[in-house]
Amino acid sequence: MTRGLRHLMMMGIAVVAGCSGTTQRPTAGTLQDGINVLDAKDPMFGVTAAYKEQGRVVYFETRVGALKPEIYRNDAPDAPAYEMDMRFVDQNNDTFYAMRGGDSFVDATWSHEISAARHTKIDYAARAIDFKLAQKAAAALASALPASFKDHAFHAVLYSKEVTPSENPQLQQASLQIAKTPPPAVAPSGEQGYGSFNSGGWSTFWTGKYSGNTGCAAWVCAAKHSATDIWSCDWNGSGCSWVRRIVANNHGRGPFDSGMGFDCNSQGGWQYNGIEGSTAGGADGWYDGQGGCQTGYSWSSSNNAHLCNDDAAYELWEAKYGPQNNVGFSVQQYGTHGGFGTSSPTTFSCNYPNGDWNTPNCP
Repeated sequence: MTRGLRHLMMMGIAVVAGCSGTTQRPTAGTLQDGINVLDAKDPMFGVTAAYKEQGRVVYFETRVGALKPEIYRNDAPDAPAYEMDMRFVDQNNDTFYAMRGGDSFVDATWSHEISAARHTKIDYAARAIDFKLAQKAAAALASALPASFKDHAFHAVLYSKEVTPSENPQLQQASLQIAKTPPPAVAPSGEQGYGSFNSGGWSTFWTGKYSGNTGCAAWVCAAKHSATDIWSCDWNGSGCSWVRRIVANNHGRGPFDSGMGFDCNSQGGWQYNGIEGSTAGGADGWYDGQGGCQTGYSWSSSNNAHLCNDDAAYELWEAKYGPQNNVGFSVQQYGTHGGFGTSSPTTFSCNYPNGDWNTPNCP
């Protein structure tokens, strides 16, 4: 038994053994109330945990990705040095919250499960409870993990302090606007678009964009880092139910990390069988649950590679207009803050550099 796991057991926290990456999720009946740490062996791999309350359970997982560029590590020395993925899964094995550190999830099964979730039937009242349980789980986990797992608790602590969708003024305002324009009664395929507890029907997306200053590296100063907060809303027959969320850190700080601030948001029309996601491996750009550019990444926007602001621009346009081929994605607009591109249009693209060190506008 590792020292960390022995410490957790001494604290009275249930620890269920399992092999990293292959741990089976235990049912609610086999868990104790509160936090249950299922796998916390290797801080360079990930954590698996569960939180149970009044017979309902949510599961928590993290994975460690690539080392962040040096400039991002210097900008936020207290934040994880590596790109971190984090997610919450409900008791029906449906991922309803995921944070992505880079362009795609470290664990490929996450994107496959998120993509498949568009066919999952959801009880909207139960989903609201899931979001509340996830925040309780995040708060409990932060104090449960040993010090060597502090990077896995970092974003959980931030998440535990956020408001739930029912308390979020931005989402509530968006809900009121969405309700004014119901989707068509008949789907493009001829199927009925209105389905009770059916996330496989009509969805719309709200994406908030956050940005912050970066330091200087090589010749680049006054550049911006951009991250996004992507929400999926199902049409419930009379209005909007927020059912899923993907937070895209885009290789650096997350939307709610220190030094980041809200700029603007994009919201699109109704999509049938819609889900957050872009192109994996430069394929066709449809519903794989990834989200950002899938081309090469370079902080300095060199070697025909994209940077964080291109990711953010793509994620915003995806919310507004639906998934598309990210390799062919390109949009010209003015940057919103100082630095490069303020006096002339900046072109954001996934596959070649364009002086895109500014944070993008929201379409």
